[in-house]
Amino acid sequence: MHTEYLILDGGAGDNEKLAHAARLLRAGELVAFPTETVYGLGADARNPEALAKLTKVKGRRDGKPYSLLVPSLRAAEESAGGFSRIAQKLARVYWPGSITIVAPRPDGSTIGLRLPDHRIARALIAQCGFPLATPSANKSGTAEPVSAQQVRDALDGEIAAVIDGGPATQGRPSTVVKVLDKTVQVLREGNITESDIVQLARPTVLFVCTGNTCRSPMAAGFSTAEFESTARDAGLPFRVLSAGTAATDGERADPMAIEAMREVGIDISTHRTRGVSPSVLDTADWIFTMTSGHKESILSFMPSCTERIKLLSKRNEEIPDPISHSLEGYRQVRDKIAICLRDVVRLVQGA
Repeated sequence: MHTEYLILDGGAGDNEKLAHAARLLRAGELVAFPTETVYGLGADARNPEALAKLTKVKGRRDGKPYSLLVPSLRAAEESAGGFSRIAQKLARVYWPGSITIVAPRPDGSTIGLRLPDHRIARALIAQCGFPLATPSANKSGTAEPVSAQQVRDALDGEIAAVIDGGPATQGRPSTVVKVLDKTVQVLREGNITESDIVQLARPTVLFVCTGNTCRSPMAAGFSTAEFESTARDAGLPFRVLSAGTAATDGERADPMAIEAMREVGIDISTHRTRGVSPSVLDTADWIFTMTSGHKESILSFMPSCTERIKLLSKRNEEIPDPISHSLEGYRQVRDKIAICLRDVVRLVQGA
């Protein structure tokens, strides 16, 4: 077999080269291409003959299924038959990127999925219109290639084409994480570490007010105490965060809020403010705001939070800002938050 060498240089001909590579893949051939991790060897994941060819070229004997590169989160969820809370969050935070999520399927099997963060890989998948089974473009047991020349040296004459898009920037395979129900298991560590994965996977509640000096720290203080007192026997421990839509990072909690919470045995004196940001919102499984204004503010710049955001009050009542009020005003807000949190705790612990 003659192996074509397709060099992408940013010129007008790149699209046709990618379209040609997609036609080869559609015809059941194998094509190597760059990702941000290492060079991958792609085959049409729907085509048994292409998969058999991939196994032969790789020299793979273990029968282990191949992970798939997908064009979108929706395509990944369709391939798996749905994503759990943890899988959704890992994808939300790290995709596109160098993490492969191994998720359960309805038939009891598992499937590995990744949305790559490389323009050539993404463009090729889009041209194909179907997921690509994509191990590294090397013989099993040898070093993963980080350049097109390394692929050519190893597989010339055995595959249809190599797309040369420059060196793979990370130079190591993706992190592989197996997600089952409420647990995670790191099967292979890449640039994303196991400790980062475990921390992110924890069920996370975020409370949002305006300045993050009184209402949301109060809610976080109550919730932290409740979750600690009812720690689950199995699964990951809860994480509680708070933030403000107009907060300045690093300020202390309001002294009256500290005093009001001290009266009920909860210390929020070490709290430091932070502003709402996409990264904070992405890590949250549940987002509770004090007012509809806070909710609308968040959704205006991150509509993807729609399914995870609610008012703290189950009856959609506003939690007023006690700033400039007496200590009694802070107590009233504190007690209203405590009542609302009964429903929140039941919701979160039952998920």
